[in-house]
Amino acid sequence: MFETIQSLIEQEAQICVPARHLTPRANLYELGMTPYTAIRLLLAIEREFRIEFPRDSLNRQTMATMENIVRGIRAAQFAPAYEWLQAA
Repeated sequence: MFETIQSLIEQEAQICVPARHLTPRANLYELGMTPYTAIRLLLAIEREFRIEFPRDSLNRQTMATMENIVRGIRAAQFAPAYEWLQAA
């Protein structure tokens, strides 16, 4: 999963460090990601993983690090099941 995210960061985030050199906790905003490129990255992640981030996770913190992005992806993957359980 990290390799896919690194590839998307490389394509969309326009940071000052090659994505392959990032650690999971490297702050993408400190490396030059802007709110605009964060949205581009978020949309690319949603397309790639065929998910939709839950509304409550659409914030700066979710997109700040690869580690947080992975958490957001996992939350989005399980969100439909959780919503189904709440509706029952």
